[in-house]
Amino acid sequence: MAHKEEDEPFQEEDVYINAEDGMPNIHPNIANLEHESDSQDEVNDLDDIPKSVIVTNIHSDVFGNAKLKTELEALFRTFSDNVTFQWLRSFRRLRVNYDSPLAAANARVQLHQYQFYGKCINCYFAQPVTPVTIKNLRPPAPTKQFLISPPSSPPVGWEPREEGEPLVNHDLLAALASLAPGESCELHARTPTQPAIVVHTALAPPRPTAATKHIPHTRCPDY
Repeated sequence: MAHKEEDEPFQEEDVYINAEDGMPNIHPNIANLEHESDSQDEVNDLDDIPKSVIVTNIHSDVFGNAKLKTELEALFRTFSDNVTFQWLRSFRRLRVNYDSPLAAANARVQLHQYQFYGKCINCYFAQPVTPVTIKNLRPPAPTKQFLISPPSSPPVGWEPREEGEPLVNHDLLAALASLAPGESCELHARTPTQPAIVVHTALAPPRPTAATKHIPHTRCPDY
């Protein structure tokens, strides 16, 4: 694999589509650069493009073999000498940190689905971390603050809703009271297109007797 200098113009033939993942291989800001007027100033303006690449699907033997790790790192050094590596053995991943987004894009494109030690490694852009500043730490709008638990003061003009009175269906209570244990009641008569609806009440439980009231004690085991 030929070494690509950072000041070398980005060539369109370097961008190709990998059908294995169906994802774009390069950030659209890089793909839209004018090849005739590429300069270091234009590359430095691409601050929204990640400079790190996450490598997955690495063979487990690579993490414990210093020679294999050196060979894999050499592949990513092809695009830039100013690069650092973070081996995440627990996650079976490798994070490659470049000094420019163009080098990270080249590594993402050319080493994705690369065959290394019997497995095809996958290369993806690392998710950029948004720095937390005091300006970003703002409370929600006053109209949304009453949703916080525990709630703060309700918004202006908010009033609790009055609960309605419970509805009592006296006809339903009278029909239930008229049912005797063991009897059946037809709620809906059968029609040519609909079945009948019949409610069967449960039998009354037997009255307790002297025999049922007595609970025999469990005999203690012999020691």
